[in-house]
Amino acid sequence: MQRFEAVALLKELDAQHFIQPSMVLIKQRKPDSYELRIKGFYDLELIKDFAQKHKLTVEEDLSKGYLSIFRP
Repeated sequence: MQRFEAVALLKELDAQHFIQPSMVLIKQRKPDSYELRIKGFYDLELIKDFAQKHKLTVEEDLSKGYLSIFRP
């Protein structure tokens, strides 16, 4: 996804109260492709449903304690 899409996604997840982030990072995956990384509290099932509707991929890294959302 584009950087502006990652920012819009963050705003929408926050507005829906799916997340309570302690840290947010927009990280470049490939040229012109970004992912949203969220550390903090989040409802994984609600986010997965939301992501599926918007054709996004969700990965949870429990060892590092963050959630990644990106477009495959």
